[in-house]
Amino acid sequence: MLSRFPKRLMRAITAILLLSVVAPLGCANRGMHAPDAASGAAGSSGSAGSSGPSGTAGDDGTGGTAAAGAGGAPTGVAGTGGGATGTGGGCELATDAGASGGACGAIFNFEAGVQGATITAGSQAFKSVAASGAFTYCGSGALAITAMFTGTTGSGTRGELLINLPGAPVDLTGKTITVHVASDPGCSDLYLSMVVNTQSGQIYFTPPTQIRPITSAWQTGTVTVNGDGGSTSALAISLQMFSATGYEGTIYVDELDIR
Repeated sequence: MLSRFPKRLMRAITAILLLSVVAPLGCANRGMHAPDAASGAAGSSGSAGSSGPSGTAGDDGTGGTAAAGAGGAPTGVAGTGGGATGTGGGCELATDAGASGGACGAIFNFEAGVQGATITAGSQAFKSVAASGAFTYCGSGALAITAMFTGTTGSGTRGELLINLPGAPVDLTGKTITVHVASDPGCSDLYLSMVVNTQSGQIYFTPPTQIRPITSAWQTGTVTVNGDGGSTSALAISLQMFSATGYEGTIYVDELDIR
């Protein structure tokens, strides 16, 4: 009897040990599934996260800002146009800006033609000269010079018109020369310098007798000839005009007088 008891005891212990091992395995198996279920639920919450496209709507707002900026640009351009209009007004010929009333009593009034006025040979900036009634200082006639200056230096920047003196050579000592000049358009660097051509050469006045700049309104230049440099043998009045910015337009000369 006693010899069998140890065997039965050993079998009982073995059985208890087997149960203690198998029971924890069943719990571990159930514990691994629980997170899977929880993960599934969390996944549903993740679907709600797809509401993220609402952020795309925010991009539309940015687009609206850009459109407003582009719309502002044309206003700036219009502002530029306004500036151009103001400048253009200052360049146009003035109306009723010449002499009023009385006879046009200058020696050279150009009422009946160019009165011997000629463009100097080689004067590239002046293309033609003619009598015109389009814009006058007095009466119905003036010289109209078609001008096209080119370059910044050289012959293209200079034009010369000669007013030949009747009965030349003549003595201009102590005489006062007066001339009236305007241009269309009148906004430029164009200017006039008056010189006297004589048998002894050219008389350049000191300081230079200039109208600078020539504008769209009539301007007057006056100089008195001193008794030197060939003033007793004058041949012509030289009207020399200059532009270094490529002036193009019509230059008007009227009422050139010698007293």
